[in-house]
Amino acid sequence: MEGPITQATGHNNTIIAVYGNRIDIKTGWQSQNIESIGLRDVAAIGVKGLVNVTLTIETNKGRVYQLNRMALPDARRIKNTFERQKQRAGLYE
Repeated sequence: MEGPITQATGHNNTIIAVYGNRIDIKTGWQSQNIESIGLRDVAAIGVKGLVNVTLTIETNKGRVYQLNRMALPDARRIKNTFERQKQRAGLYE
C-alpha cells in the first residue's frame, strides 16, 4: 500500500490524506474511523476563510464533509493536490 501524496489535520485531530486514487478522512480516537472517497466520487472541494480555514468536500452522492480550523497552507495543499490528481486521471472535462 502506497503512502499519501499529502496530508493535513483539522479540528479534533481529523486527518485528511490524498492518495493517487482516493481521499481518506480519519476521525476518532487514534484515527479508528476511516472514510475513503474515490476521486470519481468527489464533485467539488472548496476553501473558505483565512486564519481558521474550512475545507469543504462535496461528493456526487450529496454528502458534504467540512473540516474546520485548518491552516490555510494545508487546506490549499490538499485542494491543489486533489485537483492535480484528478487532472492526471483524466477526470476533468
